[in-house]
Amino acid sequence: MFENDFPLLSTASLVALILHKAAAGPVSLDSCDAALAALFQQANERPALPPGELRERLAGHLSDLETARILEPARNGSWQLTRRGRQALQQHPEGLDQTDLAKYPEFAAHLRDTAHHACGMDPRQDRFDEGFQASMNGQPFTANPYAFDNADHQAWESGWTEAQEERQG
Repeated sequence: MFENDFPLLSTASLVALILHKAAAGPVSLDSCDAALAALFQQANERPALPPGELRERLAGHLSDLETARILEPARNGSWQLTRRGRQALQQHPEGLDQTDLAKYPEFAAHLRDTAHHACGMDPRQDRFDEGFQASMNGQPFTANPYAFDNADHQAWESGWTEAQEERQG
């Protein structure tokens, strides 16, 4: 299921909820959770996600906002808006998503540090490399030695195409 399947639960919507609530004073996970529940009740709707998952999303957004220095820890496990946070709310009253947060150097560094790195265990890497070398050596696309209907054929083809793209530019 995609985040966009629940527009009221999108990153931007939840972050907007947190920021607007924080504009009035310190927020906590519990106060954000209660505010979200109140919005659903006011709309006469039920959230399409279980309560635990809703809290996890809110907690993740609170953490992201702290990393971006939009929120800072306050007393009793709560957060308050920073000067940067007030500017962010003024510029983005509809909320922020990760693309917006990535503009802040601290959050961008966090993304780089936590990015998924390939584990190097691609079982078709050899076929890809063969195709890449074949292309670099001037062999035609039709030189693929693998049967058309299998993954080795596709990996070789991807390697050959990658080499062509690299040569062009």
